[in-house]
Amino acid sequence: MNTLIKAVITLLTLSFTTLYASDGHSHSSHNTGIKSKSIQKIAKGEVQRLILEKKIAKSWNSMPITKIGKTHQSYIDDWIVVFENSEIKKKSRRTLYVFISKVGNVTGVNYTGK
Repeated sequence: MNTLIKAVITLLTLSFTTLYASDGHSHSSHNTGIKSKSIQKIAKGEVQRLILEKKIAKSWNSMPITKIGKTHQSYIDDWIVVFENSEIKKKSRRTLYVFISKVGNVTGVNYTGK
């Protein structure tokens, strides 16, 4: 009888552990966030906004995205979208980096990528 009780308790414990660890149990840190298409749209929108505010040249509007990746700075996994513009004379200003959080907010734009 003791063996049967121990077996039932073990079975219930294992079942509960399996259910708790299934895909239904998630943490926000495992959330992959927004999709690549949305990232592109947000980045292009930010470039257009900067053009309208006359912070960058109009030629940036026709420049394609050359790279999309993830940054890993200070425990934050943001997206980084890179635009290249060969029409810009100053070499240090030819690459524009747009940083986007995993929930879709623009967190920064610069020419250094940092």
